[in-house]
Amino acid sequence: MLDANVLESYRMAGSIAAKIRGEVEKIVKEGAPLIKICEVLEKKIIKENGKLAFPLNISVNDAAAHYTSPPHDKSTVPPRALVKVDIGVHVGGFIADTALTVSVGKVGLELVKASESALEKVLKSIKHGVKSSHVGEIVEKTIKEFGFKPISNLTGHLLDKYTLHAGKSIPNVKTRIGFTLKEGEVYAIEPFATTGAGIVEDSKYSYIYRMPSQKTSTPFLSHIAHEFKTLPFAARWLVSKFPKAQELIKRFASTGTIQAYPVLIEKERGIVSQAEHTLIVKKNGCEVTSA
Repeated sequence: MLDANVLESYRMAGSIAAKIRGEVEKIVKEGAPLIKICEVLEKKIIKENGKLAFPLNISVNDAAAHYTSPPHDKSTVPPRALVKVDIGVHVGGFIADTALTVSVGKVGLELVKASESALEKVLKSIKHGVKSSHVGEIVEKTIKEFGFKPISNLTGHLLDKYTLHAGKSIPNVKTRIGFTLKEGEVYAIEPFATTGAGIVEDSKYSYIYRMPSQKTSTPFLSHIAHEFKTLPFAARWLVSKFPKAQELIKRFASTGTIQAYPVLIEKERGIVSQAEHTLIVKKNGCEVTSA
């Protein structure tokens, strides 16, 4: 069971995430600069007294995840696109992670429905004692019923304090083995559907980073450790204080001090949709914090 204060922090983070989620479709429009979308929504999180659990992800078409605007990004929303917006909020380290897909130009509407329907069915099925393999089976079956493929190497994940991926993964496909979900655990469930192969691969670009260790040796690393702890961050968050932030990130990434998250691209360049909510497992169901 969760401590009352911890539970309240998860609920507060979820409430903020839900409010920001409600703003997404108002600003994700054809021609909108991606960097403006990132900055506007991130500022709204802070205005609501939340903190950023990770940089706003805004991944377009065949990019499934891990794109956020680098400094001076000139990219804009294309005229016909599926735009995944992934929002992370934390309160005292306790995280809400939620995502939706916006169809620009009425493209891929059935693909959007596929991931949303899979998420909806999973949320109705989760309770204490449910197997992770059963969750994956629901996702896979639902997405395939729409004529698409689930992405097999992207998963939902257990959340913990200041930890986005806390050691347990919820599959988006049926698996032979699995584990049992337990009351009080907190998970982000995120079905991905695609017109492609159902596999993502690393691109050569990275715009999101994390510092796994809190051991620091320079003012730059000390700042990262203090501000973000072990949570992901973006270079554009640092350039006002450290004008050479991108060069420093590259240098420390080469030594393993900083971990880079490559933008994930669908293997056959299929279009991708995503739906995601954070939930707390209960004895006879679940509480969705980010709805």
